[in-house]
Amino acid sequence: MSVTRTQAPEWTGRLDPEDGSDAIRLHQLVTPDAKRAVIGFACDAGVKRNKGRVGAKDGPAALRQALANLAAPQNALAFSDLGDVVVTGDALEAGQDTLANAIADALSLHDRLVVLGGGHETAFASYQGLRKRYPDARIGILNLDAHLDLRLPGEAGGSSGTPFAQIRALDPERFDYLCVGYAEEANTQALFKRAQDWGVGLVRDHDLISDPLAANRAISELIARNDRVYLTIDIDVLSHCQAPGVSAPAARGVPLATIEQIVGFVIAKAGDRLALADLVELCPAYDQDGVTAKTAALLARRLLMSV
Repeated sequence: MSVTRTQAPEWTGRLDPEDGSDAIRLHQLVTPDAKRAVIGFACDAGVKRNKGRVGAKDGPAALRQALANLAAPQNALAFSDLGDVVVTGDALEAGQDTLANAIADALSLHDRLVVLGGGHETAFASYQGLRKRYPDARIGILNLDAHLDLRLPGEAGGSSGTPFAQIRALDPERFDYLCVGYAEEANTQALFKRAQDWGVGLVRDHDLISDPLAANRAISELIARNDRVYLTIDIDVLSHCQAPGVSAPAARGVPLATIEQIVGFVIAKAGDRLALADLVELCPAYDQDGVTAKTAALLARRLLMSV
């Protein structure tokens, strides 16, 4: 069992010189010392402890590959790649500590960091890194997810199902958590009761299917009462048709257009308060035609490129 830091891979992709200087793809925007950055968390330990389908360790590489050939928007922003934190075996806690420290350091140099997971155990490290960088800030957590991930750690420790319970244990008085897109069938009554006791905000998948704007009011209120916003996207919030390559595919899921709307709304509403986001649970071994990686890359592109 070990934890290592690896350097960023070389980004490569399609080149279209015949179309002139505006024919730019994301792999051409990777540069040191940019305002935006990505970092990977290559880890299977949290999903394995949570009895899910392992393979999230390969998520960062698949997401980079899917991002590389996406076209750059007008007035595109350059971004940096800070490499990966790689967890071998069950060294989850050491990996989370390493990632948290890397995030805290990165946020002193970059105005927005996007973490490429890894399972949802990534969230515990992401939050700790943001808290290290802004120790006195009020931090609002927005989780787009089919699952509440409020399980209590068991004998094996934390997992991909426990990050928000672990975050609350760090500082119960400042715990401010909104879960958007949860599925009733995917969460036990024990988790719903815990959410109620802890004042967790909830928006159902059914509500978002009938009204894509159903979460906007709750999101606005979360942003308004906090100094910093941490956005975490579990790709299994989407339907299995859109995201088959995840640890726990959703039979129903929230439409991609709705999730894109929410991400755009958060970016516009939060502005520079959105310092940190992550995308988790991509499991390439089960990702037919790479559709899940391509879907996650759309969301990552928006987070990296949007002002």
